[in-house]
Formats: sequence, structure tokens, C-alpha cells
Amino acid sequence: MPLGNYTLHVDEGIAVRVCHYDESDPLPVHQEEKVFYTEEDYREFLGRRGWTCLREFDGGFRNIDGMVRNVDSMDDLQPCVLYRGMR
Repeated sequence: MPLGNYTLHVDEGIAVRVCHYDESDPLPVHQEEKVFYTEEDYREFLGRRGWTCLREFDGGFRNIDGMVRNVDSMDDLQPCVLYRGMR
């Protein structure tokens, strides 16, 4: 890069907590905090676990019918919310 003054813009990403479950137990086995910076990060995270999307675990992200929605895109994630992976 040539010498000069540059402005650096840092994308802070979006931090969420993800619950992991044992298939036979309705209680979470553990939680992990995950920060996504790009849609590619989000897709890679889901793919490694065999999930198709995340679903908000504790309510709050509900549609008109009061049902919890699946989060198919990183744009729909809310910071510091608890999610669970969906197959």
C-alpha cells in the first residue's frame, strides 16, 4: 500500500449464544458464544454441524402467529440472543 492516511473500518460482527443438545435430552448440554462476521461464516458454522438454520431459543423473535421463526440468514440474528441449531 502506498504511504498515506487511511481510515480503518472494523466490522464488529454479531455475537450470539448457541445451545447444543443431546438428541435424547430436552435440556441443553452446553452453550457456546459465537461471533459471525459474514454470511459465509454463518453458513460454514451451520454446515459443519449439519444444521439448516438457527431458531431463537427463548422467544422474542416471533411472527404474527406467535410462533418462533427459523433464522435463515445472518441478517435476522439478534445480538446476545440464545439460539439452538435446527436440522
